[in-house]
Amino acid sequence: MKQFKYIAAALVIVSSALNVGAQTAKSSYFMDGAFHNTQMNPAMKAERNFISFPVLGNMGVSANGNVGLSNFLHPQGDNELVTFMHKSVSADDFLGDLPSTTKIGMNFDMTLFALGFKGFGGYNTLNLTLRSQMGINLPKGMFEFMKRGFSKNQYSFSDLNVNSMNYAAITIGHSREIIENLRVGVNLKYLIGLGYANFNVDKMNLTMQDDVWMAESYATGSLATIGEARWELDENGQIDDFDMQFNSPMASGFAVDFGATYDFKDLVDGLKVSASVTDLGFINWKHMIKANTKDAQVRFEGFKEIDIDDFETSVEDQLDEIKDDAEEMMELYGSQQAESKRTNLAATMYLGAEYEMPFYKPLSVGILYTNRFSDVNGMYDFRGFLTVSPLKWFEASVNYGVSTYGSGFGWMLNFHPVGFSMFLGSDFMITDVSPQFVPVNKLNANFTFGISIPFGRRG
Repeated sequence: MKQFKYIAAALVIVSSALNVGAQTAKSSYFMDGAFHNTQMNPAMKAERNFISFPVLGNMGVSANGNVGLSNFLHPQGDNELVTFMHKSVSADDFLGDLPSTTKIGMNFDMTLFALGFKGFGGYNTLNLTLRSQMGINLPKGMFEFMKRGFSKNQYSFSDLNVNSMNYAAITIGHSREIIENLRVGVNLKYLIGLGYANFNVDKMNLTMQDDVWMAESYATGSLATIGEARWELDENGQIDDFDMQFNSPMASGFAVDFGATYDFKDLVDGLKVSASVTDLGFINWKHMIKANTKDAQVRFEGFKEIDIDDFETSVEDQLDEIKDDAEEMMELYGSQQAESKRTNLAATMYLGAEYEMPFYKPLSVGILYTNRFSDVNGMYDFRGFLTVSPLKWFEASVNYGVSTYGSGFGWMLNFHPVGFSMFLGSDFMITDVSPQFVPVNKLNANFTFGISIPFGRRG
């Protein structure tokens, strides 16, 4: 059966950490030569006009979670890895290291095209971006059932959720100084919906009866695509897959960013503060289809203990076995009756403060607080910065952040001589790995890179 693909995909993501995306790196926040900071605060302006290199203007990969790969993949034998389901992994050790809710957050933000220029009394930007926001919440009770199995006769868990929203954004921005030292900016966004999926388990009760598990659940799901989505159902109305036809209006919506910066140079020379809220908006999906479970118990044999004493079974095969078992735990029935639904974006707030060192102006310290508001993939991030610009065409930043997903070091290098600009960096670096190169502790890592072509004078 394929109807459990939402949870199965979530398990694979958690176990293999395929959390890949691109986003504007916070490590560039206090760099005057960074061209894409207007995506975090529209009141900021770049030091020059610029046009981004197509597709390569701002891209990267990222991974965030309150668990790490080492929670789910364990060393065994001669540089071999086994999943947490292997009999050699202690249930007490595995469950003892898990939080009450395993959270995986993913955000994708790829700039296909960007343009920035001075004019109309301020600074102006035009951006075309692809964005994806995804969150996964998996309760500890689910993993306890998977691992302990028949050692108990009854299990119960709730609040399992997988949510993903994907869209393209066309953004027009403008900023200007409205009074001395105070600069404000706004980004207006037209959104094109590309895909939405949500799966939620409000409750799951599993009871042992005659050597088999009886699973009783209440779960709902919804799906929308760039065209008209339809479930592929079996003879009983259960979901096998879905199909897509490009014959209905695209989903669309609007969003706005607000930002402001203030220079306290008249009171405290070198002190600047900034604040912004981004992604205040929505997408209206024209054709959303639903799915749900029925008020009936499902016979479920349970998750099998994976036995690979000869180590010939790969981790990928082990994950496939877990996925196949998970598909049997729930029966989802689809409705072809579509409806229109409005979904809100995950708004984000940025609060920053920077102080230039009086003994060396190119050197500054800063703090930045970030909070993304979302029931599924909400997060906070608080980090301190040390930024230096020893040359007009070179900047570097190092920072340390504490977030929902853990803590770690970040860095950024920005090269912007005449006619060329390139940045690369990371908000979180993986510094601790096992002998099998599996990241230890929480998996928080990203790498970002971009190329643009500046033109015009600085200032």
